[in-house]
Amino acid sequence: MKIFALYIKVRLVKKPEWFDEFLEKYFEPVDLHVTLIQPRYIDEKQIDDLQSRVIKTINNISIREIDKKIFFDKLIVDKESDGKYIFMLNAKENNFLIDFQKELRATLEDCNAYLDNSNKEYEIDFKPHITIATDLDNSRKEEAEKYFVSDYKCVGLIEELVMPIVKNTSIEERTDVNNLRIFKL
Repeated sequence: MKIFALYIKVRLVKKPEWFDEFLEKYFEPVDLHVTLIQPRYIDEKQIDDLQSRVIKTINNISIREIDKKIFFDKLIVDKESDGKYIFMLNAKENNFLIDFQKELRATLEDCNAYLDNSNKEYEIDFKPHITIATDLDNSRKEEAEKYFVSDYKCVGLIEELVMPIVKNTSIEERTDVNNLRIFKL
């Protein structure tokens, strides 16, 4: 069995001066992205079919240049089940992302063996966002919140759809280019 997910890689074209420093301090070394399909298990024999279905879905969508721009303007600080905190920047309403995510969910409805069943809710109640900090204890959370006293709005551009297919969720597996299927949008 392997694990796959689908996410949109985002390149920020407008961000606060301190943003890169913040990411380096509080986030893991991965690309900023909006997760459309949460991690799920898949049999290795199904990978080619999965990829074909994703390509077909991409070919059936229409993406305009204006759809590729995402405005991130709302900070969400959430407490995880382990007591640690996560920081996310929610996107302003983006109909393209919402519609694309729905299409992918429909296409992959039979691939429903989630790595963590609690993640299913993130898909059902989809709120496009980028995660910018993870695993913060209370003191690091308070320290990180100080960055957000001034304007922290960001503007990002959709670059591509990425489908990692990994044997585990380690950072090494998730960032190994040999494990990434990349689709141009």
